Amino acid sequence: VLPQAPSRLRPDRHAARAQAARDKVLQRLAQFQVWPQSAVDEALQEPLLLAPRLEPSLAPLLARRLNRPDSPPLIRTTLDANLQRRLEDLLLGWRARLPEHTSAAILVVEEQSMAVRAYLGSVDINDARRFGHVDMISAMRSPGSTLKPFLYGMALDAGLIHSESLLQDVPRRYGDYRPGNFSMGFSGAVSASSALATSLNLPAVQLLEAYGPKRFAAEMRIGGMPLTLPALAEPNLALILGGAGSRLEDLVSGYSAFARGGKSASLRLQPDDELRERPLLSPGSAWIVRRILSGQARPDRDPRAELVQRPVLAWKTGTSYGFRDAWAIGVGPRYLIGIWIGRPDGTPVPGQFGLASAAPLMLQVHDVLINRDSQRGIGAPVQPVPMNVGVAAICWPLGQPMSRSDPNCRRQRFAWTLDGTTPPTLQAADQPLGVGLLEKIWVNAKGLRVDAKCPGAQVRDIALWPAPLEPWLPRIERREARLPANDPECPGPALAAAAPLSIVGVREGDRLRH
Repeated sequence: VLPQAPSRLRPDRHAARAQAARDKVLQRLAQFQVWPQSAVDEALQEPLLLAPRLEPSLAPLLARRLNRPDSPPLIRTTLDANLQRRLEDLLLGWRARLPEHTSAAILVVEEQSMAVRAYLGSVDINDARRFGHVDMISAMRSPGSTLKPFLYGMALDAGLIHSESLLQDVPRRYGDYRPGNFSMGFSGAVSASSALATSLNLPAVQLLEAYGPKRFAAEMRIGGMPLTLPALAEPNLALILGGAGSRLEDLVSGYSAFARGGKSASLRLQPDDELRERPLLSPGSAWIVRRILSGQARPDRDPRAELVQRPVLAWKTGTSYGFRDAWAIGVGPRYLIGIWIGRPDGTPVPGQFGLASAAPLMLQVHDVLINRDSQRGIGAPVQPVPMNVGVAAICWPLGQPMSRSDPNCRRQRFAWTLDGTTPPTLQAADQPLGVGLLEKIWVNAKGLRVDAKCPGAQVRDIALWPAPLEPWLPRIERREARLPANDPECPGPALAAAAPLSIVGVREGDRLRH
């Protein structure tokens, strides 16, 4: 009966009318003896049932976001339906591993086109206990340490550092601000690449102090990554540790610079969206930072020995203050992956941090993408090495190229450089005046330190480590061991002392022992 009046007799809308029409046909089948009466009687007893139609529910939060009052009846997106469905099933499987009331978000973007291929703003839009109706891809949150790669890239471009520059992971105090590391310890002398790869906080703060918080925030805004601050607040040193607001979609857009030659690009949610790019980093610094984040930080030869490099997954995690947000941002061979885990209401979740919570989910998503490409016969693209990227053998503590046999070369390292530039070791802003890295002294024939006016005095330059690193150095590398003893007959001038001792965090009842 349906072909006669498909709208008037729709079983899902007019069940009684459709059943009456069906019964009329059955009675005619019996009347003309097409079916036996017994079979017709049995059929008449069957109620009219229609299985409910499964409404498509992929990417509900994106559908809500794009469904504006002025939207056309048919809304087209850049999503890959199969990938979206696969990742939604994956995230539902993760729900049991997440703490109560905790949600998660996944964003997958194709690097070259910036087309969003998967958009999961929450674990489940119907899960009210996990605030599933809140789209965490567009929500403003603290980015934690995910901003550090941009600072290191900008410092490379500014000539402040090379990849193996000596930085100081030591306790520092900036007025009332005393940043610390996630591990609660300190490493002393660290390279820029190691500090970024292990996400140390103190070297990043030292670097931001040299680069300038306002300059950094302005460069991020100009490059398409605005950072939100409270009303009337100005950028400060806490910015690099998450002291600002950002969105997952903005972070993924910014990380596209590491895959697109230093240019960040806006996300494209619909096929007609324009691809907009902004320069954020130079191609060379973007390439170097990506190598560091992918675990290929230490060069052993000229990178152009192989004309091109096949990129592997480069990624960075982040944790906001109080364990409120866990982040993982990945730059794969073809896709950008953004992961956020936390409570949408901002409640802290102790023990939840980027490396333990968000990184495993990101790696699973990466495996899904790699397997899909492998099944389709799509290989990893090649990444040309920028022409201004080179390798230099430098020595600590000065951070300059010199012969390994030079007595001032205390530790030799191989560094990625830009335009052949090897900046000297960056001093901390609060370094005591006169306590430099290169001391000019005069010695006599016995090797003892004397005054410049003493007979037979010869000038000598001695490289010294930054004074705040003294407690972490072997005794043979400390200032007192590196400087020759004074000649009592013609003593040299008094040299600047090391950094003054600063005792902080003393509580009532504590005992200090020397």
